[in-house]
Amino acid sequence: MIWAYVPEPWLHSIGMFYYLSWYRALAVPTYVMVTIVLAIGFYIGLSFMVTPPPTSLNTIFVEHSRELSRFEPSVEGDEQPIEPLSYIGIYQINDLMFSDQN
Repeated sequence: MIWAYVPEPWLHSIGMFYYLSWYRALAVPTYVMVTIVLAIGFYIGLSFMVTPPPTSLNTIFVEHSRELSRFEPSVEGDEQPIEPLSYIGIYQINDLMFSDQN
């Protein structure tokens, strides 16, 4: 790519007499940049198409969600340090965030 921007007498002085046209030196990076910009635009557009609208129930419920269940240890020494993964209902979240408890 340097040969496209260096004067021709300098290239002859270092022994370089055959090189591609200047059109290719400018066209190839331009094509690459346009391809990258179009790919980013396509990716963003595809993301918007796949994302459900805010009014969809799919944004609230997922197929693997389940209600929180209580763990009852069967043996006295049996401990469970981490709560099992579960779904927190929208009503529980609203109670926690918007209740009038001070």
